[in-house]
Parts: sequence; structure tokens; C-alpha cells
Amino acid sequence: MSELPGRPNLDQLRHQARELLRAAAAGEPSALTRIRAVSVRVSLSAAQLAVAREYGFASWPALHAEVQRRLGELSSAGEGAGTRWSFGGAAAIQTAAGTLLPGVLVASPGHASLDASLIPDAKTQDQLALPPAPISGSVRMAWAQAMTDLAEAIIRAVALTDDQATAYALDVEDIQHFPDLSQGHGPVSLRLAVDPVPARERGWLELRGVDGSAARLVPSPRPAAQVSRLAPVPEGPAARELSGLALHLIGLTSYGIDQDEMERYCSAALARAAEIQQSEEPGPAGALPGQLARLCDFLTGRGPADGLPPAWAGLIGAADRTDGAPRHLDIAAALPPVNDIVVRVDSLVSEPGSWKVYLRAEPGWWTYSADGNRKWAAMLASAEDDLGGLYLSQFGGSTGHGDHEAVTLRFLPRLDPLARTLTLTFTRGAEEVTVDVRLP
Repeated sequence: MSELPGRPNLDQLRHQARELLRAAAAGEPSALTRIRAVSVRVSLSAAQLAVAREYGFASWPALHAEVQRRLGELSSAGEGAGTRWSFGGAAAIQTAAGTLLPGVLVASPGHASLDASLIPDAKTQDQLALPPAPISGSVRMAWAQAMTDLAEAIIRAVALTDDQATAYALDVEDIQHFPDLSQGHGPVSLRLAVDPVPARERGWLELRGVDGSAARLVPSPRPAAQVSRLAPVPEGPAARELSGLALHLIGLTSYGIDQDEMERYCSAALARAAEIQQSEEPGPAGALPGQLARLCDFLTGRGPADGLPPAWAGLIGAADRTDGAPRHLDIAAALPPVNDIVVRVDSLVSEPGSWKVYLRAEPGWWTYSADGNRKWAAMLASAEDDLGGLYLSQFGGSTGHGDHEAVTLRFLPRLDPLARTLTLTFTRGAEEVTVDVRLP
């Protein structure tokens, strides 16, 4: 008999039942044996019953009820479920490979990692430069080796200690480099594992470069944060989809795509808008189709940014916004379960060009199609400040940790330095939940 995990996932259990049914339908002996132990018929309900019995439950509804009960307990557990804490606010330090810009160190009882970026010096830039496409396999291998060498050089170049004279070992969990093709270079993104895990009571952590430059990370403050109940999304399906198309197009501008690519994206968006207008199913779209057309005219250079919703116009004009003081905050908010997934909003860090939110999703952030070839995020995320500024989220990476997945979301544009309240909105289907955060 199998034991139900402490943080069960109903979608994964459904997937197990479907896989069992598929194997039995294909004549696999072990799958047929498992189903025929509970039913003479090979059907989905029989496969679900077989899975439930293997976990020690009399029926699939009984298994379903136990999963919901456990998820409810996880949601109400709040901080007792293992709140993470963070340290941030450090200035840049110099290393042998370039300028290291520490972001935030996020810690939990079993794991800690420091996000940072490196502005390579001229020598390192030359080592990481890629020639124009097509790129041969040998060149790719040499470039990958250069990245490995850079990771080792960074580890040798910095040391981490705290106010209790604890020395921490650093290791590169992830290193990524996406050079600006027009300039041939760009920052290197790093995630450094930290061992042991720094206690939340530490007064500071200090990063020191080999040349003597040093910077301190200090504990993150915890602002007031209020989580709403799960509620229906106020917009209808048509408005939601058209707004999503518009925000996607605006977000593409951050990738520096050329006009021909933007033309293609806009053509596809306008074609979809026409389909929505011709269909009565999704509900009224209001003025959004016309606004989407005006947005496309602006993005492709055919017209001004006139007549657009204020939130869209604000996103377009946000590039001229000045940077405010860097922020690093511990939010520690647990969202209500959505489709058997519990999301915890842990930390927020504001950087010069964008800002990030660190989450945990239990048991995982991704939902997979039955064939495993497609996946969707557990929730879509956006944000709005008290000045009416809108922010778009981009996936910033994730790592699995057994019973949960740690996720980073990057938000654009940069956080308005005059904002005092930030509302994070997480949407799944036709439901949403918000987290209101008071910015100190």
C-alpha cells in the first residue's frame, strides 16, 4: 500500500489514474491487474478507484476529501508551515571577474541561496563573447567551459561571513548569460547556494571581495500585508483575454524585438480580437478591440499612443521613470489553495531595472497536460500600485525542493519610487486572490 504524501496534489493523483487507464487500455499486464483488482471494467472511474485503494481509501471521493482536508490545514498553518526569511540591501563589490551586484539572500530551514548579477570586466566579456550565428558545436562547448570557469572564479573571489564570525561556503546553483546582441556583452545572472543556512537572528551578513571591498546584507523588514479571499475575476472572459493580449504585446518591447516581429505579433493579436468580436460566447469586449488596434499602431510605428487605457499608457511610459531606493521585504503571505496548489509569497526585492517576488508553490508551480508535452503556471501574476501603475510578471526561474517548488517572478517596469502600496494579483481561470503590501 502506498502512503499519501503530507502535501498531496490532486492533479497528480488524477494524472496517476489517467496513466493507469492508458497503460491498461494498451494491454500492459501490471496495469490490468491493478484495475481488475477493483473492477471488471477498464474505465477512468475504475482507475481512480484503484489509485484510491492503493493509498488506503475506500473510494475516490474519500481520497479527494482527505486531500482537501490536508490542503486546508496547510493553508491555515500560516507561518508554521515554514516561512522563509531574507537579507538584502548590499552594495556592489569588486571581484577579479568584474563588479558583483548582490540581490537578496532568501533562506528557509533547509536551504538558502543568494541572487546576484555580475557586470563582467573587459577580459571576461571577451571570454564570454559569441560570434554571429550560425555557431559551431566546438564554439558552444568552449563558451560553456568559459561559463564554468567564470563560476569557479566567482566562488574563489568572494567570501561570506556574519556578525557571529560564521564562515559560509558558496556554490553556484545557476549561472546564465544573455548578451545584448547589438553590443556583444551583458550582465551574468547568478544564484549562489549558501551553506549553512543563515539564522534569521543574524544582525548582518558580509560579502567581501579579494581586493578588500565589502558589502553587508541586513535582515529584511516585514511590512503589513493583507491577503484577500478567493473571488471571481471582475472582468468577463473576452475582456480578460484582450487585456492579456495587450499586456503581452507591451511586455514584448522589453525584449527588444524588431518591427517585423512586432508586426507578426500584432497581426495575430488583432486576428484573435476579431474572432472574439464575432463570437457571442466570451461576453462583451467593450472598447478593448479598438484600443488594441491603436496599441498595435503605436508599437509598429504607425500612430501615436493616444486613446489607450491609462494603465497601458503608464507601462509604455515607465522607461523614463527614475529609480527609487532599493527595497527588500519579507511578505510571508499564504494564499488560499487554488486547484489543490498552495502558493506562499515570501519576499520582494526591488532592483534598478525591475523587481522580483520570491514564491513557494506546494506541491509545484506547473500543471501538465495529459501527454506531458505542455505545461501551465499555477497562477498568472500581475501588480498595481496605489498611483495606478501596472506591472507585468515574467517567469524568473524555479527549483524543486521535494515537497515544494521555489519560484521567482520578475516584474516590469521598475517599481515607482513614489508608490506606497502594492497590490499583487494572482489569477487562476476565473478566480483571483490579491495581496496588499504596504511599502515602507
